[in-house]
Amino acid sequence: MKRGYGKKLLAIAIGVILATFIFASQAFAWGSATHAYIDDRLGKQGPLRNLNEIYGGMAPDVFNYLFGNPDWLEYLYTQTHYDNYLALWKEAHTILEKAVVFGFVSHNGMSGADLTAHGSYDYKLETKPTGWVIANAVEMSKIQVVKDSLMKLGLVQDDLVLVAGYELCHTFVESAVDLLLARHDRSLGGKISAAALTRAREFPDLLVKSYARGFAKEFGLNHATAVRTIRSAENEFRRNMVSYGLALAQEPDVAKELIVEQLVDLAPAFLASYGVSLPNGTEIDDLKPVADALIEIAITLCEDGDYLRAVERTIPFVSKNLAKMGISY
Repeated sequence: MKRGYGKKLLAIAIGVILATFIFASQAFAWGSATHAYIDDRLGKQGPLRNLNEIYGGMAPDVFNYLFGNPDWLEYLYTQTHYDNYLALWKEAHTILEKAVVFGFVSHNGMSGADLTAHGSYDYKLETKPTGWVIANAVEMSKIQVVKDSLMKLGLVQDDLVLVAGYELCHTFVESAVDLLLARHDRSLGGKISAAALTRAREFPDLLVKSYARGFAKEFGLNHATAVRTIRSAENEFRRNMVSYGLALAQEPDVAKELIVEQLVDLAPAFLASYGVSLPNGTEIDDLKPVADALIEIAITLCEDGDYLRAVERTIPFVSKNLAKMGISY
């Protein structure tokens, strides 16, 4: 066998798996590896508990990619990240349930990891953004080659970057940090896949108990539809985490290529969720060189911005806040 041929076959196989899940769910886990890295260092009470903490740390994003119904997405995102992120803790009783929910609570945007990443989640430039990811997304949007790319995609009007443009930069920044962390900790990708495979079987039930009733009431759905939507989203998310971990476990260049392919495949649905269509004549294949350039810019920006220091400083911040809330087991 030619040198490197086995690696190429493995990369192709993983790419097929990833593509299957993307087209099935239109979902991609942006920033999940960063949450996994943080939760891997928070509790660590035995291998199985630690893996459940890792999965829980990624899981508040389970509804983030319901692009087909933005109102549902916004409501469930707000519930899991802000308004009602503690709901699962009240429902968790067994050790593994508490482990996965420990991770889940660590993610939130009020006192969890997302607070240091997103801050107020405000891209407006009147004041300097407080969140590291938001600040770097804004900085990325100012780079001329990036702004030129955003203009070609229709994401700049009257020389002002649209929210969708900032969100696109946000996505590349989070993906760059995930890739950099996977290079820094070569075991991270494998842990993500293992966490998804071994997550507590009761976790979907905890989501249903916590959110189905309010979700159904908010949108006038019958309870069965709400339950089905929640279970389906979690099932697809879990499978995507298996494939995402496999991608990040590859050699850095292969991992980067796989992540860029996912970003390109997701681009039309992502832009459509903001009411933006690709310019006439633009094909998916046309986005590949743009995405290749943007991910390289984002990686350089994150390295220069000392991404690892920002992530490492988040760990004691989250640990302290979990203790204040009495989240321990």
